Amino acid sequence: MKQVGTLLWDSVFISGTGRFLPPRVNVEDVLSDCAISANPTSLKLSDWASLTISRDHSAAEMAGMAAVDAMKNSGCGADDIASLVYACLDDQEHFAPVCHVQRVLGVPEALAFELGAASNGGATGLVVAASLLRSDPSAGAAMVTAAGRYHAGRLGRWQESLGVFLSDGSAAAVLSREGGYARLIASSHTSASELESLVAVRGDLDDGNIMLAQKTSLGPYLPIIRDAGMKTVKQVLEESGVELPEVAKVAVTGVGLAQLSALILEPLDIAPSRTTWDFLRETGHVGPSDALLGIDHLLRGGQLQRGEKILVVGMGIGFRFTTLLLEVCDPPVPK
Repeated sequence: MKQVGTLLWDSVFISGTGRFLPPRVNVEDVLSDCAISANPTSLKLSDWASLTISRDHSAAEMAGMAAVDAMKNSGCGADDIASLVYACLDDQEHFAPVCHVQRVLGVPEALAFELGAASNGGATGLVVAASLLRSDPSAGAAMVTAAGRYHAGRLGRWQESLGVFLSDGSAAAVLSREGGYARLIASSHTSASELESLVAVRGDLDDGNIMLAQKTSLGPYLPIIRDAGMKTVKQVLEESGVELPEVAKVAVTGVGLAQLSALILEPLDIAPSRTTWDFLRETGHVGPSDALLGIDHLLRGGQLQRGEKILVVGMGIGFRFTTLLLEVCDPPVPK
């Protein structure tokens, strides 16, 4: 019997991916320039090397550049894009950022909307875009974009309790029925919504914190968060009939290495080298873009061969989890 929250897909492909990342800045320089106070132990355990910082481009502009890159790599044209999903988080520069991407792509007739799923936005966006594509037989392709840009004053760039550096950048993917770089096999989603109060904006906290999660850290709640995420992984593998050793790479969300180990690496008994962590530790946590960035990195980086499988494990505060299983079809030639 199919698990609730689990979907099996047929003839849905990722036909193109793209990204835009601004210049990298070493962690030490960021801490110095921003006068950030960081606990040395927490910083060391997080294992971040650098992050990407946009001095010139808004999140919407970066999303537009990633979308153009993805469409160019997909072989699809503007007339093929029937829907455009834009995963964003706390955009303070544009009230309708998806419309900017719509204009840049030249797809005024596409069903276009913003998706708010926090850091799980990219993974959730893939499921939503695939669902829209499957529900409309006349649709040629669907696109999902994700972008984030840090804004001082609301949140600190270094979130010590969460173990992340908030970074800037974007990524995108085009989905079609006509084949592509990878085939979508299965997806699963769930939430640990009993923890949502941890991320409600509070006015009674001190030290500049606005969420309880910042003050208490997630340590006491990691078992609940871990079990919810592992539930989606287990369901995807069971429904697709794939064993974890058959998975070549795992695209993860860019939380610090200590948190990543507790939530994913240790439960799955896999090494960081089997995931996209080595790539993400150089970019920081790019809001809702991490899953799409990881997929783009794996498919366009020449690391995988036809038939190999990618497990995408998305997660976001709230707390939401989306896991997808992909099979590599015809990976692009690395540039």
